[in-house]
Amino acid sequence: MKILLPALLTVCSLTTSAAEIPEVIKSCLHRNLPETTSAQSIELRARDRSGYEQVLEADVYWKRYAQDQARVMMYFREPADIRGARFLVVEKQPQSDMYIYMPSLFKVRRVTSRNIANSIMGTDFSYEDFERIQGILSDLHAEQFPDDTLAGRAVYVLMSYPPESSGYVKVATYIDKESCIPLKTELYEIGHELRKQLSIDPAAIRHQGGISYPSELVVKDLKQKTETRLIIRNVSVGTELSDDLFDAEKMKQAEIPAIVP
Repeated sequence: MKILLPALLTVCSLTTSAAEIPEVIKSCLHRNLPETTSAQSIELRARDRSGYEQVLEADVYWKRYAQDQARVMMYFREPADIRGARFLVVEKQPQSDMYIYMPSLFKVRRVTSRNIANSIMGTDFSYEDFERIQGILSDLHAEQFPDDTLAGRAVYVLMSYPPESSGYVKVATYIDKESCIPLKTELYEIGHELRKQLSIDPAAIRHQGGISYPSELVVKDLKQKTETRLIIRNVSVGTELSDDLFDAEKMKQAEIPAIVP
């Protein structure tokens, strides 16, 4: 299942029988997938438990490939000490390939399943979280629970169960019926403890190029008592993007295109 911004939520026992994502929810979420490409300029504001805030700026490029699979590349522009860093996700089943390039190391490294829960550049987003919000990662088992209301909006309630390679044991998502944007996502780690919560204010939902997207979302790490605010500054849909951006062997020298809203 693919989602342009946050993904799945789960609140029931892993012993409950589960099936694939219900078709009504798949169809809803599919509405917000670009036909070919998308590009976003984003700002990440990561705040630690002392209140210190680090600000990162990045461009995110998404492209659809054969068999309806996607690839995503994130390019960091600020701060200066990580400028030029790139992070690539290549969607595959049962597990995507991920690569990171740091200019200081002069080479592309593969991100292993052992490191999937690690933080991206000191933010509250792990590599796996990034897969989820960019619509790459699929949870094979899920079930639909009774509809609910959140922030005054009617929502679908989906409970999903990530594979063993995940950093989470269950994920719960509340999906706005009107915009098909997940308004809240709760991620539970081993022991069924709520580790992170992603939330979107319905007032932040925007529409462009036939898709809906949140202009801002917040992820809170309840264990570390930290939070990261992701702000989308510019969005472009259907822009021509070179395959070199999404090739692990070429991405470190691929030219970064400007994003024109």
